[in-house]
Amino acid sequence: MKLSIKKQFLMLFILVSGIGAIVLASILSVGVSNSFYDYKWTNQTKIFDFIIQQLRFHYAVYKTWDNFVGDDLAQFASKEGCFFTVYDKHNKVVWTSETSINEEFSDSKYWQNIYLIDYNGVIVGKVSIGQCINSLFNENDFKFQRNITYYLLLSLVIAFLICLPLIIFLSFMLSVPIKQLKRQAENMVSGDLISEIQIKSSTIELLRLKDALNKLRTSLLAQESLRKQLTSDISHELRTPLNIIQNELEAMLDGIFDINQYRLEGLHTEIIRITNLIKELENIATMESDSFIPDIQNVKIEDVIYHTTSTFEATFQRKNIQLIIDIQPGIIVKAQPDKLAQVIVNIVSNALKYTEKGSVTIKTYMMPKYAVFEVIDTGSGLSESDKIKIFERFYRVEKSRNRNAGGAGLGLAIVKKIVDAHGWTIEVKSDGKTGTTFRIKFG
Repeated sequence: MKLSIKKQFLMLFILVSGIGAIVLASILSVGVSNSFYDYKWTNQTKIFDFIIQQLRFHYAVYKTWDNFVGDDLAQFASKEGCFFTVYDKHNKVVWTSETSINEEFSDSKYWQNIYLIDYNGVIVGKVSIGQCINSLFNENDFKFQRNITYYLLLSLVIAFLICLPLIIFLSFMLSVPIKQLKRQAENMVSGDLISEIQIKSSTIELLRLKDALNKLRTSLLAQESLRKQLTSDISHELRTPLNIIQNELEAMLDGIFDINQYRLEGLHTEIIRITNLIKELENIATMESDSFIPDIQNVKIEDVIYHTTSTFEATFQRKNIQLIIDIQPGIIVKAQPDKLAQVIVNIVSNALKYTEKGSVTIKTYMMPKYAVFEVIDTGSGLSESDKIKIFERFYRVEKSRNRNAGGAGLGLAIVKKIVDAHGWTIEVKSDGKTGTTFRIKFG
């Protein structure tokens, strides 16, 4: 059975209050009974003291137990359910009233204790005093206990009835903001990501839940914006080469252009561009999937660097850019080899694209807790906004929007995905004027 939080709160309060009332009533009842019993027993011990004093007084007067008769003292004690037996110093029975226990006390629990009788510091005898426990309490005593218990229970019921409206009010105050959060969360599910979630509450957990939902709303809004931008970017990247291919083929079919080697190579170039774009998108999708876990191995980074940079030598010579390799030998990093090579290729090719003169430097070195890989170029650098967006898909700096220089803008996005998947960190340093440094820390 499903219940609202308000009803659950009320049921919980009633259940806890009921259990608490039962436990408290039991404790109070036992406490009152024990306290009253102790009170009655304290009064009863005064009778024991009186018996002992009378016996001590008798011996002080007669200096012997001979001919001791305790009928008057026994009659006084029996009214309180007390009976006693007197012994001399040789443990011989002098006199006893216990033979006179009548039917009224015959079934009662009997408590007994022995007390010494002394005269001038010398033990002259002892007395065994017994007490019929049931005689401690009379009907008025039991009535008093019942009244105390009744008023205690009555006070608990009254307290519960007084608190009940307050609990109903508190449950209402607690359920209202929760219902507001539920309604606004349902609006988010329906597509309303613009309206900020707001509630009136002083409950810390509900305010934190509100903040969490607002963060979720902002994240979903950003994801929706990114999805729309991604769709637009992919359409833009595919449209241009497809339009070129379509126009070229239509012109050939209409006889406007001759089918020759030059035009076929142009069409082939555009097809390769589309294929590379799709391949890079597949790489990003693979690394964003939950199933992608890098195959971590111990990799000698200098071997990967020398192998990958060898493919750039002709391009560096053609652009007249100097390639400087400053590597600390023997550095081992934990990585999936082909993904590490992809990171190096993408960063170095990116530096080469945006460097018109000067050099590109590749460095590795060890820090106390991690290894470092750096690519430093002498290009025009990146602005602050460029550094923030450089790892976004399809992003290209304004000065490099030309697709022949800038590519599709997916290379650094792939780098970021690989770095994150391995648990590394990547930094971009640039003052916007004198080049850019990409730094990866292999933690």
